[in-house]
Amino acid sequence: MKTATSCCLAIICSLGFAYGVAAQDLVLSNARVIVGNGDVIDRGTIEVRRGRIASVSETPVIDPELPILDAEGLTVIPGFIDAHRQVIQGDPDVWMEQAADRMREYVEAGFTTVLSMGDSLEHVLELRGRLDSREIPGPRLVVSGPVRLATDNGNARPEGEIRETVRDLTLTGADAIDSVMLATRGVSGIEALSIAKDEADQQGLLTLTHIENVQSAMAAVEGGSGYLTRTPWIGELDEQMAQDIVEAGRNNAEYGAVMTSTLGASTVADGDLAGPANARLLWDAGIIFAYGTDTALLPRDALRHELTLLDVVFSNEEIIDILTKSAAFAARRDDALGTLEPGKIADMVILEGDPLTDLDDLFNVKVVIRTGRIVIDNR
Repeated sequence: MKTATSCCLAIICSLGFAYGVAAQDLVLSNARVIVGNGDVIDRGTIEVRRGRIASVSETPVIDPELPILDAEGLTVIPGFIDAHRQVIQGDPDVWMEQAADRMREYVEAGFTTVLSMGDSLEHVLELRGRLDSREIPGPRLVVSGPVRLATDNGNARPEGEIRETVRDLTLTGADAIDSVMLATRGVSGIEALSIAKDEADQQGLLTLTHIENVQSAMAAVEGGSGYLTRTPWIGELDEQMAQDIVEAGRNNAEYGAVMTSTLGASTVADGDLAGPANARLLWDAGIIFAYGTDTALLPRDALRHELTLLDVVFSNEEIIDILTKSAAFAARRDDALGTLEPGKIADMVILEGDPLTDLDDLFNVKVVIRTGRIVIDNR
C-alpha cells in the first residue's frame, strides 16, 4: 500500500516532472508555504511565470496553459543560500573535471545560490559560466576576487595599486571584492579598506571583509565595509560592543551591516561558545546575520555542522531566516532572492516535514527548483 507521501509524490511526478527541467512557468499548488517574510500559508499556491514568482496566495490559479505541480501538503521554502564558501578544493584543474558532480551536491542539499570566496578566479568564472548556461546542474554563483590591503611587510598598499586591482576585477566579471582586515587594528588598514570600498562602489561591486576577532570587526566597519564574512570568534562581545559594531556599519550597506555565520569553520574549544554567543548579541543589536560556512565539508554535511551551532542560540524561525532571507542580503541578491514573494526569482525547495518545528526536516529535500526549473527530483 502506498503511503500518503508516496501518493503525493506520484502526483507531482505525473503532473509536474513531465515538463522537466526546462519549465519556467508552472503552478505549485497545495503547498505549505513558508514565505520567508514571517508569513506561513498552510495551503497555498505559487504561480511562476518566466522563472519568477507571479503570485503567492491561498487562492488556486486556474490556467490550462500552465503545468501544475501538486505538493499535496509538503512544505515549500526559499532556496538555501551559502553566502561564504570556497567552492573549488585542491588542484583547480583536477576539481573542474569533477565540477558537475560537485555542484550537483549543492542543489541536492537545497542550495540554489552560493557566494564564492577564495577560489581561483579563472576557474570559478569558468564554473559560473557553465552553471549559467545549464551545461551542468548546480546553484547560481556570486563570484568575489581578492584585493590585498597590505604588502608582504605589513604596510598598506599604495592607493593606486588598490584601485587598479579593483578595476581589474571588474573587467574579469567579478561580482564582489574580498579583503582581509588583520586582527591588529590600525589606521593604515582602515584607510586601505576605505580606498578599496570607494573604488568597489564606483565599479558596482560588493565589498566583503574577512574578520576574526572583535577588533578586526570594528576596524572593518570603520573602514566602510558593511559585509563581514565571519562571526568574531576570538574575544567575547558585550551588548554595548555589539551595538557599536552594528551602529558603525549602519551606513555601509543599504540595509545596514551584514555578517555571515561561519561558526563551524572557527576553532571552538570544548565548552567555548564565544562564536554563537557573539552571534546572538549581534543579532539582538540588529545586524543582518546570514548563513555561511567557509568549509571543505560537503554542502549537506556543512549544513548539519553549521545548524548544530546556530541551534544553540537561535530559534528555528530565525535559522530559516539566516539560511534564506538574510543570506540573500549577504550576497546582495535580496531584490531577487531569499523569500517567496511576487517578483522574486522562483528558487524553491520542497521538503517533507516542517522545519519550523524540527530543523532536521531541512534535510528532507524532495524537489529543488531554480528559476522555475526542476533541477533536483529526489522522489
